[in-house]
Amino acid sequence: MVLAPLTRGGNLPFRRLCAEFGAEVTLGEMIFARQLLKGDVIERARLRRASNEQVFGVQIATNDVEEGVGAAKLAAAAGADWVDLNCGCPIHEATRRGLGSAMLRQPVRLERLVRGIAAGSPLPVSVKVRLASEGGDVNVREVVGRLRAAGAAAVTIHGRTAEARYSKAADWRLIAECVEDNAEAGGGMPLLGNGDLLTQYEAHGRMAQSGVDGVMVGRGALIKPWIFKEFRDRRAWEPSAAERVAVYRQLACFMKEHFGDDAKGRRKAWYFLPWHFDFLSR
Repeated sequence: MVLAPLTRGGNLPFRRLCAEFGAEVTLGEMIFARQLLKGDVIERARLRRASNEQVFGVQIATNDVEEGVGAAKLAAAAGADWVDLNCGCPIHEATRRGLGSAMLRQPVRLERLVRGIAAGSPLPVSVKVRLASEGGDVNVREVVGRLRAAGAAAVTIHGRTAEARYSKAADWRLIAECVEDNAEAGGGMPLLGNGDLLTQYEAHGRMAQSGVDGVMVGRGALIKPWIFKEFRDRRAWEPSAAERVAVYRQLACFMKEHFGDDAKGRRKAWYFLPWHFDFLSR
């Protein structure tokens, strides 16, 4: 079970909290490669890993080979274990630049991009995709096949189109079809599934039904950071109100340690804490 690269939620203190609850593989927030290479302070800060993160990946958004390789080299220098290319983000800030899920519109170009980045990167390169770009045909099976040919180290499939966002249930049937295609092609490239995994029961069930090699959780971890422990132990944990408060207090302490206790640090922490509280209260 992998912690997804959550926009806003994938901050270092929250990843540290998830690692405390048994998350062994974590991804940081999406980084725009171009800004990173220009020395943007915020993007550079997203390269940092928590001391307890066992296997840490950096997710980048780019449609340029040179940018991707440069970002991968910076990620390696910062201590990351692998790089993930974002081809699934549906937000306008990414798609208006031809990044994120917009890249699914041109599978051939995407194949060339991944092949080029993988060839020049000092780290393994995985890719996260959706079933289709906004307004585009569902082409995930073609995309996954091309990513396999390009040398992607792994692919994570979010079972929704970019247009659907979170308004429809994830289509795990299509994810299973991609798994079958991968097996027929000889396997070798791990496939992970993502979408609507809010409990350890759903995670184990979807793995068994679809045949994926692993799962990636986003909202499930925001609501229950302890889902990683539940998944590992195959047993649900129903914390009391006091235990939930203790989890939130721990996150607040991690925020304080990371951002500092001065006025600037408190402003940063309060940007995140109410947002996290909303999820932890569900």
